[in-house]
Amino acid sequence: MKPLKMRLGAKGFTLIELMIVVGIIGILVSIAAPNFAMYQSKSRQSEAKLALAAIYTAEKGFYSEYNAYINSMDAIGYAPEGNKRFYSIGWSTTAGTVADFGSSTTNQSFARTNYPTAFADCTITLSAVPANAAADAQAFTIQAGAQLRDGLATCDHWSMDQDKIVQNITQSL
Repeated sequence: MKPLKMRLGAKGFTLIELMIVVGIIGILVSIAAPNFAMYQSKSRQSEAKLALAAIYTAEKGFYSEYNAYINSMDAIGYAPEGNKRFYSIGWSTTAGTVADFGSSTTNQSFARTNYPTAFADCTITLSAVPANAAADAQAFTIQAGAQLRDGLATCDHWSMDQDKIVQNITQSL
C-alpha cells in the first residue's frame, strides 16, 4: 500500500514530457536563428549610415570654410570611434587639393577592424564612383562597404554624395 501512495503524491515530469519540450525549443530556435542574423545585419548597416552621415557633416563644415570638398579624413577632421568596425569607409581616389588649405590631405579611408575572421572572404574595395580628385572640387561621394554575415560572397556597399543622397549599391541581407 505504501508504494501506491508514493506514486500518487510524486511530483515531476516524465521523460516523454521533457523530450517534447526540448523538441519545441529546437523548432523555435530553428525558426528564430535566420531572423536573428537578418536583424543583426540591419543593425550593422546602421553603422555604415552613421559613418557616412558623420563624414557628410564634416565635409559640409570643410566646404563652408574653404568653398570646396576634399577627400581626406584628416582634412575634414573625421576619425571613427571604437575599435570594432564592420565597414570600411572612404574614397577610392587619391586626395585632391584645395586652394588655401595647407594641412594634411592623407588618410582617405578607414579599414574595418576587429570583424570576425570568417568574414574575411569578402574583399572590400571602395569602387570608383565620382569623387573629388581635382582641385577645389564641388562634389563628393563617400562609400562604406562590408560583408555582413558569414557565408555571403557579396558585400554590402553604401554611398552618400554632397546632396546627402544615400544609396545602397549592393544589398546583402
